[in-house]
Amino acid sequence: MIYKTFGKTGLQVSAISLGTWAIGGAGWGHTDEKACQEAVAAMLDAGVNLVDTAPAYNGGEAEKFLGKILKGKRDDLVYVTKTGTQYVNGTYIRDNSAKAVRRQCEESLRYLDTDHIDVYLVHWPDQNVPMEETFTELNRLKEEGKIRNIGVSNFSLEQIKEASCFSEIAVAQDQYSMVYEKEKEKLYGMHGMGIGTMTYGSMGAGILSGKYREKPAFDAGDMRTEFYSFFKEPAFTRIQELLKQMDEIANHHNGVSLSQIALNWSMSKPYVDTAIVGVRSAAHALENCGAAGWSLTAEELKALDDAAEKLQQLMK
Repeated sequence: MIYKTFGKTGLQVSAISLGTWAIGGAGWGHTDEKACQEAVAAMLDAGVNLVDTAPAYNGGEAEKFLGKILKGKRDDLVYVTKTGTQYVNGTYIRDNSAKAVRRQCEESLRYLDTDHIDVYLVHWPDQNVPMEETFTELNRLKEEGKIRNIGVSNFSLEQIKEASCFSEIAVAQDQYSMVYEKEKEKLYGMHGMGIGTMTYGSMGAGILSGKYREKPAFDAGDMRTEFYSFFKEPAFTRIQELLKQMDEIANHHNGVSLSQIALNWSMSKPYVDTAIVGVRSAAHALENCGAAGWSLTAEELKALDDAAEKLQQLMK
């Protein structure tokens, strides 16, 4: 595994991190608890030391799952969870009020079975609550030792600068992959400010695995079509051309998986400290972590960068 310095947090984190939205079991099809447990174990055995979760992942179910299966391993791991977004009766609700922040923090500590959270992110901006209120409460939680670092997720650079007026922003999380480069300049800027960066959607909701060569029919409410747009036209057809280019690279590297290519590409970016990837089987976990065992050539990276930029232009 490759490890990177996580901004100014003082933490060293694995370049691949464990995402748990799908493990939570809502909006991602069938979830097998035993298979998920095996997948998490495989990720940790491969050297992954950062676990990313949120109370919004099926109303705390992902956090509860981690608290149950990670007993005895807490000291070796970096826990990242979030606040401000709730999942109630199939609906996501934003509430960054001081009261909601404190309640969710207390719940997350209990669910995760820990006395502190290493990185606590505000999941989404909330235009109905002043940032001063949100981040003042986060400062209090930090002073109480319940959280160690304050961060944000899905915030614009302007919003991060505003939040920085009230708290030290140590970490920022955004969507980023070969099929979604909209936040590239922002990630670059945040990294330059000494903010630790973590990216989600690293596999483009699974499309970069190469598994979907024909348009799939997901169930209603599936996040692969509700939150992400890669399985909708014209994006789906355009992404197929990128997959063909990845196929050629895979052949040059003795048939490595497209998943490894996608993650290797993310890990190569100096402004990405850790790329989150969700897994629900040990086989996929080991396959993904294998991306740290080899490197794309400079020529291959350039070709993929050009293809990603072209795709981004077409999808605007």
